[in-house]
Amino acid sequence: AADYGTYQFIQSIENQYNETLKTVLGTTPYELTVNDPATGNRIIRNAETNLGDLTADAYRAELGADIGLSNGGGIRSVIKPGNITYNDTLAVFPYGNMGCVIEATGQQIKDALEMASRNCPEESGGFLQVSGLTYTVDTSIPSSVKVDEKGNFQGVSGAYRVTDIKVGEEPLDVNKTYTVASHNYMLKSGGDGMVMFNGSKVVKDDVMVDVDVLSSYISEKLGGVVGEEYANPAGQGRIIIK
Repeated sequence: AADYGTYQFIQSIENQYNETLKTVLGTTPYELTVNDPATGNRIIRNAETNLGDLTADAYRAELGADIGLSNGGGIRSVIKPGNITYNDTLAVFPYGNMGCVIEATGQQIKDALEMASRNCPEESGGFLQVSGLTYTVDTSIPSSVKVDEKGNFQGVSGAYRVTDIKVGEEPLDVNKTYTVASHNYMLKSGGDGMVMFNGSKVVKDDVMVDVDVLSSYISEKLGGVVGEEYANPAGQGRIIIK
């Protein structure tokens, strides 16, 4: 009898969890994509996509920062047109990273974008989808990013291939301090070699798990409707690749 009780208990937990996963957060008329619709190739790690924009917007809006950053390698699944469930957002962000906000200088942000774009147009898991910020990558300029044996950023020895960085409408000021929202893996643990943020002042820590950042952005900030601004699979012109 005890075994049956245990079984019932486990079933009840599984049922609750399944119900949560099926919770509808909203709808999208558009595929929110990690792939190039024309070729089917994965582009989330070397170009802007509408899902990249959406995730970066979620960090910025939900956590309240000047800039939102979302690394392409952490965005794991498309969201198909139709109802968006918690299961869909969990497929996008399956790693359980915690949202946080730091203070970073314009120089640190510039270095992060340069690090993220060093392999462009080849893929890089650290490639940065952005919100509140726009930038251009000039792939004709060879990357001069220096990394250590663990792949951690050490500096830039030549010309930056990332140019024309703007925060809102204003050119990035390397001496100014901005608030940057993303997750602990990048901003606190130097994930993807992003050690330029190590030791930055953390102004909001472990706010909520990344899937909840995305889910609440869709259900609350967007009112459950993914709008026109996310219609174009290639995003909103935030990242120009030359």
